[in-house]
Amino acid sequence: MGGGRAGPPPGPYQQDQFPPDMFRQDAYPPDQFPQYQQGPYPGGQPGHTGYEAIDLDDEERRPRNRTPLLVAVGLLLVLGLGGGVVWAVQNSSDGPDRKAAAPASTGTGGGEQPAPPLSGDPSAPAGGPAPTAASPAASPSADQVKAQTQARALDELLARAEGAKAPIGSAVAKVSSCPAKADIESAAQVFDTGAQQREQLLGELAKLDVADVAGGADAVQSLRTAWQQSAEIDRAYAAWARAVSAQGCPGSSAPTTAEKKRADELNPQATLAKKDFVAKWKPAVDTYGLTPRTWDRI
Repeated sequence: MGGGRAGPPPGPYQQDQFPPDMFRQDAYPPDQFPQYQQGPYPGGQPGHTGYEAIDLDDEERRPRNRTPLLVAVGLLLVLGLGGGVVWAVQNSSDGPDRKAAAPASTGTGGGEQPAPPLSGDPSAPAGGPAPTAASPAASPSADQVKAQTQARALDELLARAEGAKAPIGSAVAKVSSCPAKADIESAAQVFDTGAQQREQLLGELAKLDVADVAGGADAVQSLRTAWQQSAEIDRAYAAWARAVSAQGCPGSSAPTTAEKKRADELNPQATLAKKDFVAKWKPAVDTYGLTPRTWDRI
C-alpha cells in the first residue's frame, strides 16, 4: 500500500484473505472510501495502535433524539399548572362566602346560633318560625264589667233627671212679681211637679247598686242629699205660692213667708251637694266614658 499508511492491525486473520487492493485509497471512489486515522485504541494501552473513524462534517451528524426530554418538560408543566389550579380552587372555596355559609359553633360564649333547617315552605322566613298573630287584648274581668254596668245605669238616671227638670227658677220669679191669682196657682203647680220629680229620682236612685264603682258610694250619697234638698225646696216654694195667692200682695211684690225663707236657706246647701257629687263622679265619667255634667244640670 502506498501513502505510508499502515495496514490492518495483526490479528487472527491472514492478510491474504482480503483482496490485495482492498486497502488502496484509489480503489474506491473518493466519497465512499472510509478514512481512518492511526492512533491509540480506545483502551489506551501503551504501544498499541489502531484506527478510529473521523466524521468528515459535523453538520452531517444525525441529530440526537430529544423526544424524552420534551415529554418530561411537558409533564412538569402540566403538573405545575394542575397544582396551581387546584390551589386556586381550594382558596376560592375557602373564601368569605364559604366561611359565611359555614354553620357557627354552638358554644356558650355568646356565639351565633346554628341556622334552622330549611322548611318545605319557600315563604317561611329564614330567621325562625313564622310569627303568630298578635294575641287579643285581655278581656275585662267580671268585676270590671259589673262596675261599668252600674256606672252606666246611674248615668242614664242623670239624663232623665236633666230632661224632666221643672223650670223652678222661672216660677219663683213669676210669684215674686205678684201676678194674677191664676198665674200664681200655675207657678205653685210647677213647684209641686219639681218636688214629685225629685222624689221619683230618689226612689230610682235607691234601687241602684254602685258598690263596684270606685268612689261610687260617696258620689251617690252627695247626689241623694242634693235631690232631697231640692225636693224640700220645691215643696217650700209651692207653699209660699199658695200663701201669696190666698193673702194677695200688699204692695208690688209678693210677701216673704216662712216657707220662702226656708227655701232660700236650702238653696246654697243643695248647690253645694250637687257640686260635691260632680267632683266625686268625675273619675267614673273618665273611666267609663260617661257624659260629663255641671252642677246646674243635676
